[in-house]
Amino acid sequence: MGGTLLRSFRFWVPVGIVLVLLAVAVVGCVVGKGVYDRAMAARSALVQAVPLASTAKEQILAGDSERAKATAAQLAELTGEARAQTDDETWKNLEWLPVVGPNLHAVRTAAAVTDDLATQALAPATALSLEALKPKDGAIDIAAITAMQGTVGQAADAVAKASSDLEGIDREGLIPQVDSAVTTLTDAVDEIEPMLAPAKEILGILPTALGAEAPRNYLMIFQNNAESRGTGGNPAALVLLTVDKGRISITQQASSTDFKNGRPDPVIPLNPETEALYGDKVGRWISDATMTPDFIESAALVRAWWAEEFDTRVDAVVSFDPVALSYLLAATGPTVVPAEPVEFRGEMVRVLDEPVTITSENAVPLLLNEAYWRFPDGRLQDAFFAAAARSVFDALTRGDAQPKPLLDALLRAVDEDRLLYAPATEAEAALVAESALSGRLPSTNEASTVLGVYVNDDTQSKLDYYMQLDVAGSSTQCTAPDSPTFTATATLTNTVTPEQAPDLPYHIAPARYYPKGDISTHLVLYGPVGSTLTSVTIDGQPVSVSGTQHLGRGAVKVPIINKPGQTHTVVAQFSAPAGEFGPLEVRHTPMVRPVPATVETPGCG
Repeated sequence: MGGTLLRSFRFWVPVGIVLVLLAVAVVGCVVGKGVYDRAMAARSALVQAVPLASTAKEQILAGDSERAKATAAQLAELTGEARAQTDDETWKNLEWLPVVGPNLHAVRTAAAVTDDLATQALAPATALSLEALKPKDGAIDIAAITAMQGTVGQAADAVAKASSDLEGIDREGLIPQVDSAVTTLTDAVDEIEPMLAPAKEILGILPTALGAEAPRNYLMIFQNNAESRGTGGNPAALVLLTVDKGRISITQQASSTDFKNGRPDPVIPLNPETEALYGDKVGRWISDATMTPDFIESAALVRAWWAEEFDTRVDAVVSFDPVALSYLLAATGPTVVPAEPVEFRGEMVRVLDEPVTITSENAVPLLLNEAYWRFPDGRLQDAFFAAAARSVFDALTRGDAQPKPLLDALLRAVDEDRLLYAPATEAEAALVAESALSGRLPSTNEASTVLGVYVNDDTQSKLDYYMQLDVAGSSTQCTAPDSPTFTATATLTNTVTPEQAPDLPYHIAPARYYPKGDISTHLVLYGPVGSTLTSVTIDGQPVSVSGTQHLGRGAVKVPIINKPGQTHTVVAQFSAPAGEFGPLEVRHTPMVRPVPATVETPGCG
């Protein structure tokens, strides 16, 4: 939230306002030298102001509040000068002139809006510090966050007023140069406003989320991408975090083996469409709870598993994976898993003979692959993962990381669907809505038209560490809008070589149901909202599979077996009725390896 808010400051003194003043030079030639001179003086001030807005933003993000305040003061002086040059009685009286008047009024309003944003939004923002949002010595300062509420509220009010002032400009009589510049400024303000309103609301509920009123329990599930599931992987490790008055602690840890798996009936009743597509195992094994692309449904299942086994309350559910963890370690620096015995399931277990350092570079191979070579005993694997989780938790809560790199790491994790959140309250749910953080596919095609490609391992192995996924999407939404078709393409490559396969350890390739090194995948492809499956091919050959409906979309499950070194390509085509279709995108399971994605929408420009 903080990064989105602060980064939006770059719009608050937009380059577009310079275009307004350039246009006034044309107007000034008509109304007289005095107005022309003031217009050019205002232009000069704003030309100098534009780079200062960007500088102040960078200084705020870097935590250099003193320099940011000095830059903001320079900026306010310049925008104030521009405002003064366009805000005297002579200028205002000329606004009654036909043709010229509306343009002068538009320029004066735009200069005033720019000055208001600089003085009432950016200047107060120099008091904001991302330091307040990061843990320090195991706690987050709730008082500092509460203090931020007033500053963000003031900025939100300033932007709302700017939007109202710009809306009041009569655009009908404007010359093209002025109209274009006002449009640029209006667009910038319109982009800021939707960011600030949620930021204000988030800061309003954040103290409660941090246990200001009562302790809050967050159940974190770590999805193991080496054994793929729809939203990431097998949720093999679970950690209960308790936040009490800002202080964060690990209060409980568990693994997927701690639950009554293989039960005859689902732990809670399933959505019939979910069961038809994925089978009832989604609810009979906790390791399969994350198979669907709807994280809210997955979180409900995990909550039910937890409630059945433990009596600790769960307020919200968070999903994370080792790849996202590597991003965080780039911000915090390395952490060390000690060699001394650790408490695991009520007893002290010695896991390591010597300390192990986890870095941003080795976190993924260590946690998703090397640990299975190093610890043949599954119990020691779980103990090592638990010890590693505590070590990383300590690194995050010590407060050593710089705020901006830490925030950038979290934003990258959200962008890649590696950080998901199932909220604790209705107020939080309203804020999260259908954002990337929610782990949900959009319920309409209006903002974006989403195709889905989701990978579910059926091998009971950790072989997806070696799986390469490539995805593509295409549509005729612009060339045949009355009856568009949408195509989702997924290419799966097993990068294990035939020579490597025999030496893979049991916990990576158990060869329980398939030959050693073979990867069996249930690939699930989704069309846009309202679509219906029309065809599926594997490696260019038509196959007979039945489509179904799930999450308001056409969907199909396609089983694929990739032997060592093999590649298979699955193409699913969907049809949809005429409607409003936003830009096409392809969402997919976050894998261990990067997933190249291409999109083609002929005729969309």
